[in-house]
Amino acid sequence: MQITTVSKLEMTEIKNLIAGILNLPESNIFDEDSVPDVSSLDRFVTVLNISQTEIGKEILYFGNEEEEVISTLKEATITVKTYGNDAYDLLCKLTESMKLTPVWQKLKKLRMGYLRCSDIENISTTSADKTICHAQVDLIFSINPIVKTEIKRGDNVNFTFEVTK
Repeated sequence: MQITTVSKLEMTEIKNLIAGILNLPESNIFDEDSVPDVSSLDRFVTVLNISQTEIGKEILYFGNEEEEVISTLKEATITVKTYGNDAYDLLCKLTESMKLTPVWQKLKKLRMGYLRCSDIENISTTSADKTICHAQVDLIFSINPIVKTEIKRGDNVNFTFEVTK
């Protein structure tokens, strides 16, 4: 049995979208679980898909194609963290820009919709020698992952009866 993913949450596309909104090079947007040495960067962003909650599911069977398709509606939460002197301002720009039509159009192509965001947290810390500016926000999206598989239909059915005494 082969299961094919038709649509799923693409974090690479989310990172590209964030880079475009914030006018940052794509090379400054990282997965939070694989951040390289960033000591030479004055600002950068990390993203992490922290949860996906199922809201509903539709299971369809197409007899002529002998194919079953499962389309799931989920709420996905992605944490975005910014680092640099304007970390908080970057997240303000990001959250406000999520409401713009060009952003919605790009998300629609990804089979996603923007729902809402959390409050922006300013998590800047000060040590003896410097201040590290850091802010974070959770972006909540609706996503529609789709998978399909081949299921052979039964054209003929034979019933066998056994008589027991």
